[in-house]
Amino acid sequence: MKDKLKSRFLPSSYIQDCYSQLHNLIQGSKRVKEYTREFKRLLIKYDIQGPRDQTIVPYLEGLNPKYSNVVEL
Repeated sequence: MKDKLKSRFLPSSYIQDCYSQLHNLIQGSKRVKEYTREFKRLLIKYDIQGPRDQTIVPYLEGLNPKYSNVVEL
C-alpha cells in the first residue's frame, strides 16, 4: 500500500532527491549529537533502509574530518 501511494503522489525524482539531501548533509558548526540526530531524521523521513555499512558512508562524509578520522579508526 505504501509503495502504491508513493508511486502515485510523489514526484519521480523523489528518491533521488532524498539520497541527494542525505549525501549533502554536513556537520558544519553543529555538535556531533545534533548532526547525528538530523542524519537519523532524514533516514526516517525518507524511509531509507539498507545495510548499515551503506548508510555509514554518507554519515562519515558529512562529519568534520577531525571526528570522521577517529570514527574510521
